[in-house]
Amino acid sequence: MKYKLKCVQCGYETPDFKTWFAQNQTCPQCGSKHSEVWYSTDYRQLPALLEGHPDSFWGYFDFLPLMEKKNIVSCREGAIPLEEWDFLEQYAKDRYGLNLQVLVYRNDLNGGTGTFKDVAASLAASLFKENGIEQYCVASTGNTATAYGMYLSLAGVNASIFIPDNALTASEAMISAYGQQVMRVNGDYAKAKKIANEYAAKYHILISSGNIDPIRVEAKKTMVFEWLRQIKRLPDVYIQAISGGTGPIALDKGIRELTGIRPDLKMPRLLMVQPDQCDPMVQAWERAEQAGFPEGFEQDYPVLDNPQTAVPTLATGNPATYPIIAKLVKRSGGTFMRMQECKLAAYARLAAFERKVLLGPASAVCIAGFFESLKKGLIKDGECVLLNTGEGVRRAPDFVNEMIYTTKHVNSVDDCHPHTMAQYREQLWKAVE
Repeated sequence: MKYKLKCVQCGYETPDFKTWFAQNQTCPQCGSKHSEVWYSTDYRQLPALLEGHPDSFWGYFDFLPLMEKKNIVSCREGAIPLEEWDFLEQYAKDRYGLNLQVLVYRNDLNGGTGTFKDVAASLAASLFKENGIEQYCVASTGNTATAYGMYLSLAGVNASIFIPDNALTASEAMISAYGQQVMRVNGDYAKAKKIANEYAAKYHILISSGNIDPIRVEAKKTMVFEWLRQIKRLPDVYIQAISGGTGPIALDKGIRELTGIRPDLKMPRLLMVQPDQCDPMVQAWERAEQAGFPEGFEQDYPVLDNPQTAVPTLATGNPATYPIIAKLVKRSGGTFMRMQECKLAAYARLAAFERKVLLGPASAVCIAGFFESLKKGLIKDGECVLLNTGEGVRRAPDFVNEMIYTTKHVNSVDDCHPHTMAQYREQLWKAVE
């Protein structure tokens, strides 16, 4: 067989995804939902692939758990060009005396819904098509909902999508437009997950197992391959806005998968960012840090009831994956940090001005993490820093209104005067410092 799934808790092996789905995505021996995919493929083939120019993450088909290429459902996602943002490099040099390479992995360039969830949705849709899955359900704060709604529709799979009451109307509209069922729950994300699980049990329908879902992890791990293809190395520092945390989990899986041919690879220093209106992981980390990281520190985390944040896609008040993420962050020498949500627009405006890129609010949180990291002295001279941004502004159309800052209301031509963009640049930089 091309691959197998192995239970992280007890080591039980499931031969393929058809069996995994029949087991209700659960280990029959210990009941754990956390299994990883491992391959019989010869990894010595990978370096040749890294010399190519794939148009999607499906260029790594031999290292993905699909048997037949005819079942691929893709919109050209995952093969995203890394961009060097020299204005951030120049800022680090001028303000802090640091010579850095700053790369941005822009998931808004994905060809599906323009979010970091597109790769997972593509793999899920392909696996469901290959294995005859007709019904699926998922609870999501927004991006997973939209991506799965679109890709599963392409695969002919009926998806029931459960979203919290603070989810963006744009997400609801897109999912509905694809012909998928939307369940807007009167409550927060935790309640949406609860009702989704009850729905799955009542109708015997498969449900996403969240951030440890092997489908999500396998799709996302290919970013390791992509970075090796494009820059021939891994970054020293990895910055991401975090809600659940598939990113670092997948990053760890991708590195472990390549141990046999690249024992030199090591986990980048993980700097995880949350907005201050929904920061349970940051709170947990600060508490553990003050206590000196006692044994079992990762099991102690707060649960925020119905957090009111301006970034709905990061509104995870119950960070169930924190025990996994916290250990990865600790091992990498990284940390968790918060940014001031009131400054979201300032970071997004700066990126729009300097790069002509319209980012969504979660991506602005990531950009803020770079500035916070510099302030806290978390980045060293000579390092390569990678920012993994989540979505573009088309996923949060109301946020684009926050980009308005140059408008002048006039009554006559006498109220109108020429301007220079330099004056706006100074204004924008002051807003983020």
